[in-house]
Amino acid sequence: MGKSYTVEYIPVDVDKVPYSFQIKLGDRTFVFTIKYNEQAGIFTVDLKIAATQEILCYGDPVLFGRQMFNTVEDERYPQPVIIPYCLHGNVDRVTKENLGKTVQLYLHERKG
Repeated sequence: MGKSYTVEYIPVDVDKVPYSFQIKLGDRTFVFTIKYNEQAGIFTVDLKIAATQEILCYGDPVLFGRQMFNTVEDERYPQPVIIPYCLHGNVDRVTKENLGKTVQLYLHERKG
């Protein structure tokens, strides 16, 4: 038998959008604010460090298969890589109907 891996993800409740929540990733706690942009038809995330309230990012789009917050490589950002995708392979975009259900914000170890 092959190795078994536990896949971790950040839970999202689209019924609460827009909303904010705190989550510990690595050795730091972050505040995620999830919003929905009706005009563009996409979810976005604002990211800040909980302890200092330092804003790291406004309006990062939640795009299927795209690493979030990937425009800046900076030690202040979450250490795990966050990628929205579906383990079942039957979708190719993030929608109101699938985010938090079949599409999750999966955490992957950052390659050094």
